Amino acid sequence: MSTLVTVLFAIVAVLYSLSGALYLAFLARGAESLGKNAGHALTGAVVTHVAFLVADLATSTSPVFADIHQALAVGSLLVALAYLGTVVIGGKRITSTSKLQVLGAFITPITLLFFLGAGFRRGVEVSDEVRSVMLPIHIGVNVLGIAAFAVAFGVSIAYVVQERQLRQKKLTGIFQRLPSLDTLDTLGFRMVIVGFPLLTLGVVTGTLWAVRLDPDAPPIGATQTMGLIEWALFAAVLLLRAVAGWRGRRAAIGTMLGFVVACAVLLGYVVRS
Repeated sequence: MSTLVTVLFAIVAVLYSLSGALYLAFLARGAESLGKNAGHALTGAVVTHVAFLVADLATSTSPVFADIHQALAVGSLLVALAYLGTVVIGGKRITSTSKLQVLGAFITPITLLFFLGAGFRRGVEVSDEVRSVMLPIHIGVNVLGIAAFAVAFGVSIAYVVQERQLRQKKLTGIFQRLPSLDTLDTLGFRMVIVGFPLLTLGVVTGTLWAVRLDPDAPPIGATQTMGLIEWALFAAVLLLRAVAGWRGRRAAIGTMLGFVVACAVLLGYVVRS
């Protein structure tokens, strides 16, 4: 990384950390000023994040999405944007804006981890011999899907926390600040609905690209197997919701498991030699 890119990376990481800490304090204490300051810090992080991506692309000799570093850097930005979009749109249609702002306590740390992962190492460079137009499409739709699933994961954690508060009859504090169970269930479902077609397209394009790369290679490897498990988990969440009426806690846990597997797939690309 150049000096400018390194400085921007550090600023973005600090702002994401600050916004995450403020959102956690907002969840714990409920002071409106904390929620507003957390939103300002996150907005600043997003703006600086865009500047970081522009500077990184300008100083890089690799094409867009040539490695997992770029995918994680873009993905972390999309997670933050998806959350902010959820607050703006959901605050008008589903519940109060302050109720949705609290979800930043669960989603902003995911953004920070993805962003830090982007700077951990440059990732796998793809040679000119194997690069094709299908590769950026494959990576792009997967990154978009991961962003939707990340928000669904954060919402699902909030659901489990809220349900636990209700079962223990703790009806003050955090319980009053989190959205209702119905709202969280609806948000999680909508995000999975958005992410699943993107994931499906990613699986199809990845398979086609792999076959084009080496027709004689085994049909799936370890990373591809994890990707199929991820797809099967999210497919099961949607299918069982439609057929068996799965809602609430079971759907939330299924969504959380699917996202954990998705992170395992990303980790597989990061550590690949």
